[in-house]
Amino acid sequence: MSDEFLQPTEHDGQILIAVVDETYAVSEDDAWARDREAYRKSLEAEFDLPFCDADIGPGASLPAFVALLQGTAIVPAWVLLSAALFLGKPLQENLKAWRDMAAKIRSFFKRPVFLNRQGAAVLAVEAVFNEMGGLPHTIQLIGYRTMHIAEEDLATPPEESIGEALPTLYLGFIRHIFEIKADGVRFRVSVDGRKVAILRLEEFQ
Repeated sequence: MSDEFLQPTEHDGQILIAVVDETYAVSEDDAWARDREAYRKSLEAEFDLPFCDADIGPGASLPAFVALLQGTAIVPAWVLLSAALFLGKPLQENLKAWRDMAAKIRSFFKRPVFLNRQGAAVLAVEAVFNEMGGLPHTIQLIGYRTMHIAEEDLATPPEESIGEALPTLYLGFIRHIFEIKADGVRFRVSVDGRKVAILRLEEFQ
């Protein structure tokens, strides 16, 4: 499945989890369909979620399986929290919920995982908390964009707009770049699959 319009997409309140098909280019061609289906079923048994076929590599195919995690199952107010973040509103309440959500996402990290905008945002916010040594009083998303994995990320100019989520097809070859302000300090966080990097940019006067 490679058509970006046919693949599962992340909607408000959902966190898309894309797990790379570990049988790809390992199983013989005549056995791949069987092994791939067995792997999909093993993911469903392991994580208690339905997984469907996907491709997260535009041009160069990267077969994967995608599940949509309902955020409200972990944090009841998740739809409101995530919506407020991407509207660029300062968040002061229920900040611990971001750590709770991050713990759930990290439970998938025993597998090769890629995330879309909402899941990557959770890891970015968690990285800011860790950098500050605890929960700040206020966090605010200042900017969000994506970059190809071959591009430099942390050294780029600051971003002041909040972009939309990309189609699932592109997730295997992009980094998510977040600009987050926490208690007057601005951070840039790069999320590439399970890898997270953070840079302190400046202090706001």
